[in-house]
Amino acid sequence: MLLPSTDAPFDTQHNFNPKVIKSNNIRRITFDILDKKDFQVAVDKNLIESYDFDTNGMLSRYYYTTIIKTIEKEITTPPVYKKRKKIRGGETKIMSVYIYDTVSTNYFYAGKNLILKRYHDGFNYYESRYYRYDSLGNLTKELRFKETNNSKDKTFFVLGNQVLLSEDSFQYQKYSSGQLKCTYLNTEHRPYKEVVTNYDSLGRRKEIFENYTVASWIMQEHKFEYINDRLSVAKFKGNAHTSIDLKINYEYDAKQELYSEKHYNNDVLEKEVSYITDSGNGLLNSFIIRDPKNKTIRIVKLKYDFGGVSKRSE
Repeated sequence: MLLPSTDAPFDTQHNFNPKVIKSNNIRRITFDILDKKDFQVAVDKNLIESYDFDTNGMLSRYYYTTIIKTIEKEITTPPVYKKRKKIRGGETKIMSVYIYDTVSTNYFYAGKNLILKRYHDGFNYYESRYYRYDSLGNLTKELRFKETNNSKDKTFFVLGNQVLLSEDSFQYQKYSSGQLKCTYLNTEHRPYKEVVTNYDSLGRRKEIFENYTVASWIMQEHKFEYINDRLSVAKFKGNAHTSIDLKINYEYDAKQELYSEKHYNNDVLEKEVSYITDSGNGLLNSFIIRDPKNKTIRIVKLKYDFGGVSKRSE
């Protein structure tokens, strides 16, 4: 169900396996989220995270709720009487009321290539990235625009104005079957970054080295390890701001389903994720995120929408 990827392994957004999504005719997966601090009662803040898919199992929309404001309200309950005798006095409690934003991103494809990604912050800001490719499927250009929505119904998007924010171009040099160099060019067609990717004998990414033209002292590198055909370790090192060393260890069960993740920041365990698969249908049922530093647990339960009918499964 989940397919760890070398594209953006340290993103919080999950990467689902399109083949599994398509074969199970899944149209939407919704995360019900519950947060709990150690030795405290779990708190349901009505947070959700949702993934929509097209008929090919590709992600078509991703959105999530985020709390932008918390209002504390004082609520007083009256005393309780039974046969004119007070059995319980009135109580005053402090209740939290949450104000939410819904942040979303829509995805559009031509074949297997992503050609447009449109982000919406939940208010009036839209930002879109348009992608172009060569005959080999290599990304050759990315155009980033700030856009306006002329639709009165904000559930639909009608393109109004576009303001170009940036235009990046990409040029490739293939040194061998195991090495590819990509040069990034800015809006003025000046190179500002070089990325060299090394591949293993199976064509999988093994190492990615990034070097910036203006700030040559900035170095960023990604390294990946595999067990069979699954990504087992993802590493990142960089010094753009402060020295950072990230690592994720992936573990799989006997059926090659993702079983757990361990996230490290400078060799300190920062997050541990445990996945639970439904033994009946083989789909991911839930997962638990443990933050040992802040002593919190996030419990996430998955709900599925299948096909064109409103059939749901938990």
